[in-house]
Amino acid sequence: MISENNKKKYSRGEIGKIILKSLLIAGGVALVLSSPYAAKIIVNYLKGDKRRFTRSVSRLKKAKYVNSFYRDGKEVIEITEKGKKRSLQYDFEEMKIETPKRWDGLWRLVTYDIKENRKRSRDRFVVRLKELGFYPYQKSIFVFPFECKDEIDFMKEHLFLGDSISYIEAVRIDNEDLLKKNFKLP
Repeated sequence: MISENNKKKYSRGEIGKIILKSLLIAGGVALVLSSPYAAKIIVNYLKGDKRRFTRSVSRLKKAKYVNSFYRDGKEVIEITEKGKKRSLQYDFEEMKIETPKRWDGLWRLVTYDIKENRKRSRDRFVVRLKELGFYPYQKSIFVFPFECKDEIDFMKEHLFLGDSISYIEAVRIDNEDLLKKNFKLP
């Protein structure tokens, strides 16, 4: 067993997040608890602490993020639709945009016209854009210098905003010097 000093500290939520993401990544959305894959999660992420893994699985069951059943005498956990949605929420919260070393000279504009009855989704979208480093060009227009279409498409889908959001690539934009300075571009 690894000493307490050498263990990486994970909170309850982080362990659950690791388990849910592992279920999705595993491909089958089901995990035999006695399988080598489950053992790998325990060893790699929890440094051999099987008790914490078991408690986390219990909490996930209680929250209805996973179901468990027995197959061939082995306990199997399976992610539920609610668990899949929660895992996508983690992806939304942790999403980052890769920035290349060289700027390709294109500006990415994200515009939105989201109705008042979708205010919560709109607010989450705007907050996430700011967290990702987008520059608020106007009230409903944000600018970013690097490729981010996949991330914007994911946010549109995740927040069910569909056609309310547009992605535009532009060669020139007014106030370009201010934007270059903001993004520290040549």
